[in-house]
Amino acid sequence: MAIYPELSGRVVAVTGAAQGIGACTARAFAAQGARVAALDIDAPGAAEVVRAMTAGGGKAMAIQTDVTAEASVNAAIARIVSEWGGLDVLVTSAGGYGRLANVEDMPVEEWDRTVALNLRGTFLCCKAAIPHLKRSPAGRIVTIASISGRTISSSTSPAYAASKAGVIQLTRFLAYTLGEHGITCNSVAPITTLTPRVRALRSAENIAQISAQVPMKRLPDPQEHAAVVVFLASDAASYLNGTVLDTNGGKVMM
Repeated sequence: MAIYPELSGRVVAVTGAAQGIGACTARAFAAQGARVAALDIDAPGAAEVVRAMTAGGGKAMAIQTDVTAEASVNAAIARIVSEWGGLDVLVTSAGGYGRLANVEDMPVEEWDRTVALNLRGTFLCCKAAIPHLKRSPAGRIVTIASISGRTISSSTSPAYAASKAGVIQLTRFLAYTLGEHGITCNSVAPITTLTPRVRALRSAENIAQISAQVPMKRLPDPQEHAAVVVFLASDAASYLNGTVLDTNGGKVMM
């Protein structure tokens, strides 16, 4: 992974940091010398990620956070600012869905839970972080969208696809309104990634089928997305704003 010296000492909050892309992203920022707050509803999982980071000499904290609950989000951001004096980077990686589904067999409650996790959670985290990012000399928001929010596939959840498309448009709105404050807002849209959650949701046959449709003939490791997120938070990406970087191996080209 490229080294960005300017990230050393910056304060980074990563949601969904207990596993998958979020955990890899948290570790990637720690490797850059950033101070990393790992936010996740899974407190033991976040604590384990933090233990690994601090064992390697990094500075990190774990904060149990329900991104769908405003009070929980506000408390997490307030703790980061109180302990470390500010916030420079927000990465909204918390998200997901419970199962593959169609509209006609999806209960309203499942729709609401999925949209809340992906879209409401992103909104609440950005809302809480923005006042502090405005005081940063290099404020950054990086949202995690999905290929499901960029194109159509029946092999997903309709609530997930709709909410991730919403995350992309929210990111663009933030980029448009926060640019004058020196804050850049960009999104990363991964393809199906070889995380434990994906392996649990999808069969080996389904993973092979998806891989065969990718020009590179493989699915990515979470670290490949994390590298892109770190780039977007660096000074090298200082004039990228409102973009969606499609980390999908060329499956969808937009």
